[in-house]
Amino acid sequence: MTPVNAPVDGAASTPDRPRRRGIADTGPRFALLMTVVTASSVSMLDTVLAPKPNDTPGDPLGCLLAAGLDPDGRDLDNLLITARSSEALATCMSGVPAVEHWKGMVATLLLLAVAAAVYWWTPRLRELRHRTVPVGGVDPDGTLAAELAGLRARAGITYGLAFRVDPARTTAGAVVYGRFGHYTVCLHAGLLVRRGTDPEGFRAVVLHELAHIRNRDVDFASASTALWRVFVVLALLPYLYHEGRMLFEGLFGLTDSPFWPGAASALGYSLLAGLVLVGLVHLARADLLRRRELHADAGAVDHGASHAAWQHRDPPGTVAASVRRVTTLLRTHPTWAERRRALADPTRLSGVGALSVFLVGVSTTLLVNALLVVPGLSTSTGAAWCTAAFVAPILWFALARSVDASQGTGRKESGVRTGIWLGGGLVLGEFVRGRHGNEWLGPAPWFLLGLLLAATVAAAWSAQCTRLALALQHRWARRAAGLLNLLVVAAVLGAGLHWWYRSGQYLAAGLHSRTEVFRDQVTSMYPGTWQTYSWELSAVVALLPSLSALTESIPVEAAALALWLLPLVLWACTGTPRLRAGRTLAAGLAGGALCWAGLLAAGYVQHGRRPGSWAERAGAYSFFHTWLVMGALLASSLITAAAVAAVSRHAWLPRALTAAAVTQLLGFAGAFVLFSADGCLGRFSVMTDRCHWLPTAGRIYFGPITQTVMTPTILLAGCAALIGAGAGWGVRRLRRGSHVRPDPAGHPAGHPDGTSGRTQAPSPPPAPHARLRLISSGMVLVLAVPASLLAAAAHEAPSGAKPTGAAASVDAPDDPLGDLVDSPPTARKAKIREWQMLAWLDHGGLTHYKRIADVVTDVSDALTAAGKQKPRSNGKIRLDTKKFSGLCGALVKRADDALAYFPVPDKELQKTWSGSLKGIARQGRVCQDAMTRGDDDPYKTQADRSRAFSQALDEILKAVGRLTTILDKMTDVATGST
Repeated sequence: MTPVNAPVDGAASTPDRPRRRGIADTGPRFALLMTVVTASSVSMLDTVLAPKPNDTPGDPLGCLLAAGLDPDGRDLDNLLITARSSEALATCMSGVPAVEHWKGMVATLLLLAVAAAVYWWTPRLRELRHRTVPVGGVDPDGTLAAELAGLRARAGITYGLAFRVDPARTTAGAVVYGRFGHYTVCLHAGLLVRRGTDPEGFRAVVLHELAHIRNRDVDFASASTALWRVFVVLALLPYLYHEGRMLFEGLFGLTDSPFWPGAASALGYSLLAGLVLVGLVHLARADLLRRRELHADAGAVDHGASHAAWQHRDPPGTVAASVRRVTTLLRTHPTWAERRRALADPTRLSGVGALSVFLVGVSTTLLVNALLVVPGLSTSTGAAWCTAAFVAPILWFALARSVDASQGTGRKESGVRTGIWLGGGLVLGEFVRGRHGNEWLGPAPWFLLGLLLAATVAAAWSAQCTRLALALQHRWARRAAGLLNLLVVAAVLGAGLHWWYRSGQYLAAGLHSRTEVFRDQVTSMYPGTWQTYSWELSAVVALLPSLSALTESIPVEAAALALWLLPLVLWACTGTPRLRAGRTLAAGLAGGALCWAGLLAAGYVQHGRRPGSWAERAGAYSFFHTWLVMGALLASSLITAAAVAAVSRHAWLPRALTAAAVTQLLGFAGAFVLFSADGCLGRFSVMTDRCHWLPTAGRIYFGPITQTVMTPTILLAGCAALIGAGAGWGVRRLRRGSHVRPDPAGHPAGHPDGTSGRTQAPSPPPAPHARLRLISSGMVLVLAVPASLLAAAAHEAPSGAKPTGAAASVDAPDDPLGDLVDSPPTARKAKIREWQMLAWLDHGGLTHYKRIADVVTDVSDALTAAGKQKPRSNGKIRLDTKKFSGLCGALVKRADDALAYFPVPDKELQKTWSGSLKGIARQGRVCQDAMTRGDDDPYKTQADRSRAFSQALDEILKAVGRLTTILDKMTDVATGST
């Protein structure tokens, strides 16, 4: 760290007065980087220490193979198979020895211990290697020590600090190193010479190094360097060797594993993730080290260093300018020109760097992937929320500082640019993670744009809401608003990551093209003629995954309320004109009118195709009318948000969200009235033509509607507002000319930064009059109270509608994926087919068959024992009805358990297998009913009962015979006999 190490060619100037240049943000980013490295070491060491694959269907792999997983098959097919068999898979895995993640965690603890030792002993080893001496050894008269003590007092350093001299270094610089609480500033011998010729330059160098200590970046830099070096040697290189060796063996035909070439993409992405981590850490460390130097420069000037010490020329480069721009990103020290620009602009260090947030985005996804092996965070959802908790403070702090520093300057912080770079990092990180199974690229990668929208909405809202909060008069109020801002940003980022891991990544894997998955789910729940609603069903199944992923979290529901309520509260407290509350509410009223028109149009269309009977109306017809109502609510709110954002110049996102919320509230009110007054609306009536006011009917429909669309509407309105703002900026740019600087925030024209060219601080808005404040507060309450009540009611509403009018049947599918993946696709390789069948038999298939056969044997034994009885007077024997009823019930239970097990990994065998099991379950119920007398007894005579019992047993024996035949075929497949 030698920031000032060249001769000074300028006169000393009077030291500037200390001024605020922004708090150094290197600490949190260093902490995030070290967290990513630590978490990555767990997963990497887990892989390195895992037993060597022996190409056999062992226990962990056996359950997946039994479920039908094809290591060489399509990723989407494997996803659907594991989704359909999730309960059976969990049951199977519960009896499997757990993966020994503790090995990776223990190894990581040892790695951290080694890194701590390196961090602790590095300063001492540095002194021994460079043979530095105490300052007293080169300061016989004590003047140097006195001057250093004065500079230390000026910098405010009151804890452990020592000064040493490196006699072998002739440059006019210095370096600071050490560990927490014990730091050393080592002066080069050339700097002591400079002290006599340029005392101001000498003081600038020392104050710069002392500023490093004051900013606490010495600890972060030293700890991260020690951790990274140890991580590379003990974790990264072994991991790359482990994955690279297997990839090399596969590429050059040195393995006969049936997993090859399916494992090529997984191994390739593993290597790519490791290499990207190397690049990420190097770029991030270089960027952090450059920024810490700039912050140290500012700290030195604030404590009296002369600006003249930075008047140096950069050496002429030998590479092209385009190449130099790239190599600059790899440098750990900024150029002299960059340093002078940072010192000349007090707010420059407060800006948000594009590279910084981009690297934070990449770090985020790598952290999610690494946290999956940590107990308690072993689900993508848990890891996503944990990651959002890491990233949100960094994003919020950087934006809040940038907005605060930009007040009164020509620079405006809209948050859009920051959000786009953060989202770009998220997208790149997800791509590098390689969650595509055996495919190099997912079939629908455009769903990754959802992460980009989520990050941009969070950043833009945070920046614009911070600007509104600056008008608050009391510091405690601004801090409270900042804390709420931080919580909302964390919730929005968490919602975006939650959506991606819960729904988006599966849609990107191709699930969007398999709409029959959700079609089967819907049609199995609701009766009716579905051919009439073809396009509506397509729209529903397209929206269902995303809407369901955004309606299952209380923090997200609270954030959706705060996204528009917090700006309204700030307006009520400050009267800031940026929100233009009157126009915003007027836009919301217009959106509400549009929503009512949509609701009436939906009623008009549905009335024209209303079925004749009530039973038909209660099925598909009623279901789709509910979805048409939700569609009208969603569409009107999103259109309103996009329109308001397109025409707004300031606070366009809070304004758009507020207008969308007003539209939504009015839409809910209109929907409640239409459902409650159904029958009184003539051509717009849906269910009945009898006019009655029935609020109960309104509440029946109202609960599922609010639960489904209330929270997603606000979150999607933020995305719509972002698109609308971009469209509005594009139109304004076309009208004004291409010289206008791109800024989706819609700043006024004039200055290239969107200002009129003046840099004086804007005058704060006058405090609102007490009467106006009362009116505005009342307006906020009028909107907040019903919205909060609706959110509470939606949260308490049942999670899903029950199917009506559909009789339960043994043959009805019990899982939402139905017959779509009733049997997994046939594996392409014979060896994989053998393993799948062998795993299916070993992990439960044989056990289920044996349980059924045992019950059938017990029934046969009971019949044999009964046949040995002495006949009664009528020549017949008496059966123990209680015993046979229990045996038939046990048979039903065994058949149902077998049906809940994995489907047979062969389509033809699975059809016969499941059909036979369903027949056993059906006839077992008949047998049970024949042995049990009840009030609704279907049998009129004892002869009917005996006949039904005998026929049921005959059918059961035939079905068991078919199972035996199928089992023989399965055994042939498992042993490779076919």
